[in-house]
Amino acid sequence: MALFHAHGFAGTSTQMLVEKLGVNRNSMYAEFGSKQALFNAALRRYEQQFMNDVFGPLEAADAGLDSIAALFERFGKDAAGPASGLGCLLCNTAVELAGDDSSGEPFVQRYFGRVQAAFQNALANARRAGDLQLGVVAVDEARFLTATALGIFVMVRARTAPIVVQGSARVAKRHLDGLRAKKP
Repeated sequence: MALFHAHGFAGTSTQMLVEKLGVNRNSMYAEFGSKQALFNAALRRYEQQFMNDVFGPLEAADAGLDSIAALFERFGKDAAGPASGLGCLLCNTAVELAGDDSSGEPFVQRYFGRVQAAFQNALANARRAGDLQLGVVAVDEARFLTATALGIFVMVRARTAPIVVQGSARVAKRHLDGLRAKKP
């Protein structure tokens, strides 16, 4: 998973995998069948770990606007940490394979759907709690927040200066503040 995350599918050679796994080529192919199957297994594992860790809080029954704001705050902090240069493996896969290779598409589409659903859940909870302005179209906001999060992941992968990522995260948080219902 770490090799694919760092180098992408095309940039990760079978030799790199054999050396990292400490097995011979035949053993790797006997276990997984192909580099593609191993990549798919890495995507599944990453999806479970990453999605639950990062977007799980937005899927909770008590998630709301503060949960979304905390997520963007985390993205800003992560930009200067070990994630710099890595971004998100699923987002990286979408960028790397888009239009050329449909092998990662089921993972990518499920990922995009889950991210959007997580944002929608938090927005729906905020609406039920009376924290979201009337007239806010939650599905449109969820799509916008998904695009914003994915854009931040691409910037982190590209080693964009942390100050740029942090500024984007701050603007996303200000946007959320603009969605808040005005309390009497």
